[in-house]
Amino acid sequence: MIVNALKYPLEDDDYPKTLLIGSLLVVTSFLIVPAFILTGYVTRAVQNASKGLEPPQFEDYVGLLVDGLKLTGVFLIYFVAFMLAAVAMLLVQELNRTAGLALFWVLLVPSYFGLIYGTTAITYHFSRERRISDALKVGAVARTALSLRYLAVFLLVILIGPILFLIFQVALAFTIIGLLLVPATLIYEFIVYSKLMGEVDGPARRSSA
Repeated sequence: MIVNALKYPLEDDDYPKTLLIGSLLVVTSFLIVPAFILTGYVTRAVQNASKGLEPPQFEDYVGLLVDGLKLTGVFLIYFVAFMLAAVAMLLVQELNRTAGLALFWVLLVPSYFGLIYGTTAITYHFSRERRISDALKVGAVARTALSLRYLAVFLLVILIGPILFLIFQVALAFTIIGLLLVPATLIYEFIVYSKLMGEVDGPARRSSA
């Protein structure tokens, strides 16, 4: 799984172009729009990985922007739902302190950590067909998140991978040339994570499409 993910960004014959364009978007991400385009690109990379296809190229920038906004909207919906639950808990606590505390520990705390743990599963379910409704199917998201394979992917994407890549990127930044290459390593990193997320339900069959 890890070896295939590390090789995945290089499966596209035009990967130097992808890394170059992605680097420019990383550098200009403070302008907000490029950040959404990058988010949209990740969703398409996850989609391609889930279907056994090579990584996508940076094309259809409007479509990438829309996909990035849609995924952001998905997480905003989950966040708003969580905040509404928190407000409801506070209202209950005003009426009955014991009931409020019970809701806090039984509902709010598990929901908070569950939402954090489920981010990868939410991204996966949205990205497969790039449909908001798929990402909001809580039952399907939960079933994916409860698998052992998902646990491994989550740890690689959220914890282990970022630490290892950060160490590499910091070491690379000690030289001027290396510093210039850091944005490209970030794009490479994102595509690696996309491969891992795209196969969270199991390895995809290779496709020539």
